[in-house]
Amino acid sequence: MLLDYSLQLDEILESSRIHLSSIKPSEWTEANMIMQKPFPGPFRYSRTPYTREIIDCFAPDHPARIVSVMKGAQVGFSSGVIYPAVGWIMKNQPGNTLLMVGHDDLVEETMTKIDLMIDATGLRPLIRSAVQRNKAGKTGDTNTKKEFPQGYLVVGSANNHKVLRQRDMQYGIIDDFEAVKGSSKESGNSRKLIEQRFAAYADKMKLFYISTPELKQTSNIEPAYMLGDRRKFMVPCPECAEFIDLHWSIAVDGDPKQMAGITWKKDSRGKLVHGSVGYVCQKCAGFFDDRKKNELLQPGFWRPTAEPSRLGNYSYHLSSLYAPAGMYDWEHYALNFEEAHPEGSKRDEHLFQTHQNLCLGLTYEATGETLKANELQKNISKYEIGLIPEKISVNHGNGEIVLITCACDLNGTENDARLDYEVVAWSESGSSYSIEHGSIGTFIPREGAKKNKEDRARWTYEHYRSNSVWPELDKVIGKIYETDTNRKMQIFITGIDCGHYTNHAYTYIDNSNYTVVGLKGKDSDKLVRLSADMPTFKPARERAKLYLVEVNHVKDDLADLMKLKYDSGNDDKQPPGFMNYPIPSSGMYLFDNFFEHYQAEHRIVVNKEGEGISARWVKINTNVQNHFFDVRIYNMTLKEILSSIVCKEAKIKNHTWKDFADLMMGRM
Repeated sequence: MLLDYSLQLDEILESSRIHLSSIKPSEWTEANMIMQKPFPGPFRYSRTPYTREIIDCFAPDHPARIVSVMKGAQVGFSSGVIYPAVGWIMKNQPGNTLLMVGHDDLVEETMTKIDLMIDATGLRPLIRSAVQRNKAGKTGDTNTKKEFPQGYLVVGSANNHKVLRQRDMQYGIIDDFEAVKGSSKESGNSRKLIEQRFAAYADKMKLFYISTPELKQTSNIEPAYMLGDRRKFMVPCPECAEFIDLHWSIAVDGDPKQMAGITWKKDSRGKLVHGSVGYVCQKCAGFFDDRKKNELLQPGFWRPTAEPSRLGNYSYHLSSLYAPAGMYDWEHYALNFEEAHPEGSKRDEHLFQTHQNLCLGLTYEATGETLKANELQKNISKYEIGLIPEKISVNHGNGEIVLITCACDLNGTENDARLDYEVVAWSESGSSYSIEHGSIGTFIPREGAKKNKEDRARWTYEHYRSNSVWPELDKVIGKIYETDTNRKMQIFITGIDCGHYTNHAYTYIDNSNYTVVGLKGKDSDKLVRLSADMPTFKPARERAKLYLVEVNHVKDDLADLMKLKYDSGNDDKQPPGFMNYPIPSSGMYLFDNFFEHYQAEHRIVVNKEGEGISARWVKINTNVQNHFFDVRIYNMTLKEILSSIVCKEAKIKNHTWKDFADLMMGRM
C-alpha cells in the first residue's frame, strides 16, 4: 500500500499553522460563522453578549476546566457556543473532542448541523482520516465521527456509556445534560464517568455541561452549577445605572413586602394589559421595559457569586429574560405565567413547571399530588365487616353486587412473611364495597430499629411447611360470603403481586383450585406521559395467568376515585366508582392500619421538553406503609381483567362495565 507523502506533509504544515494560532474562540466565530434564519448574516456577539465569555473559556490560556451552564430555553447557546466552539477547536487548537446530546435520536440531527458549520466556515479540507489508505478505505468522516489533524470529534448520546469507554478526551460538550441518566447499574455515576475520560488532559481539559433544568429532585445540571462559582449576568438599570441581575420576582433587601422583578397591569376582567409588562429594579424601584433589550445587554458582564468547589470550576446561570430582541419578549412569559395561575383557581403545576424550567432556567421542585386518607375514611358506610351490603348498594343507587375480587401484596422476607389482602365487592354501577382486609403473617418493618424485638411466630412463603402462608390464603379465597339479601357469593378472581418471591407465587397460582392470576407492575419507576392513551393491563408474554399492570395509570384513576364526594343525608345516588368501607371493628379498618396506607404515595410531575408532561407515583418517604393502597390498585385491575375476558368471549367490542354487569346478571 502506497502512502501519500505529499498529503502527510500538508498535515504537518497545517499542524504547525494551528499551533501558531492564538485567536480567541469568540473572535474566530465572528470572523467565520455565518448565521441562517431567523438572523441571517455574519454572527455577532452583540446580539447575545452573554455567550462571549462562555465560549472564550475554551481558550488554552483561560483557567476554566469544568464549565456548567444552567439556562432557560432559546437564548442562543447553540449558535453562540456549541457549534462555533467545535469549529474553533478543529481549526485552531485541535484535540480529541466529545459532543454528547441527551438522546440517541438527536445524534444524526446534531451531526447535520456540524456539517453545515464545517462547510460554512471552510473547514471541509481538514476532515480526513488520520490514517491514509486507498480510496476504498475510511474517510475520517462518518455519521458519528469527524477526524481532523491532531484530533477528532465524536458525537453520541450521554446515556450510551459505551461511547465513553477507552477514550481520552481533551474537550467535552455535554449538551442537554439534564436528559442524561444520573447513574446506571453497569457504569455508576454518569458525571463521574464522563469526567474520568479527561484524566489524561487534567491540566488543559475543557469540559462543558449545558442544559435547561427540569425536576429538582433528579437534576444533573443544578448540582454541577452549584459546584462552580455561580455567575450571574449583570446589566445596568436604565433608571439608576446600577448593575443588577434580572429576576422574575425578588424581595428588596430581603423584605417580602417590597418585591421587584417582572410586573404588569390587569384590566377589569383580570386580563393582562398589552404593553404593560416591564421590570421594577431591585435597587431603585424604577420601571423599565424590554423594548431596548440590545442596549440593555451590551454593557453586561458576568459576576461570580460563590466560591467554587475547586479551582477551574466555572458555572453560569441565565434565564430567558435575557433573550435578545427577536426572540420571546417579557410579555410572552408574563402571559404564560398568567395561564399557569388562572384567576380564582389553583396553580396549574404543568404550566408552572414549564415556566420555571424554560423561562427562568431554574429547577422545579415537585410537590406533586398527595392523597388525603382522612377524607377517604369518611366513606365508612353502615355495614358490618364480612357482609356483602347488597341492600345498601341498591339504596345508594349502585344496583346489585355483581363481582367479588381479592388482591394480595407479598411483604417481609422469604422466611418472615406477611401477605396483606383485601376483599372487594363491585356493584352494577362500578362503585365498590370493601368487605374485609387482613394479613397472614406477622412481619414487622424495621423491627431491628426497636429496642426490644417482639416475640412472634415467623411465617414463610415456602410451600408445604406448617407455617406457610399459602394454605391460609386458600381459606380466605374459599370463604362463602353472604349478602344482606340472603344470597351466597364467593370470590370470583384473585390476584397476587408477583414482583417479589416470584417463584413461590407462581407455584401457588399454577396449583390453586381457585381462579388466581399473577400481577406485576409494568415500569412502575418510569414516567408516563399524561396525554398517553394506554390500557390498564396487558397479558405477559413470559407465562400464562400473568398480567402486567400500568400501575401509575391505575393510581391516577384511584386518586380520582378518592376525591369523589357523597352526602348520605341526601337522596342523591352515589357517583359511579365511589369507594365504600365497613364499620371498623376487631382492630380492622382503622386509620393507622388501613386508611393511612392510601396517603403513603404522592404523584410527581415532570415536563420534559419535546416529550410532554409526564408523571409517576412514589413513596413520600421510606418509612411509610402502602400495602393496602397497592392491593386496591390490584383489585381495580382484576375488575378490568375479568370484564375484558368475559366481554371478549361474548364478542362485545369496546365493552363498558355496564356490558359486563349485564352479562353477569343474565341480562344479555
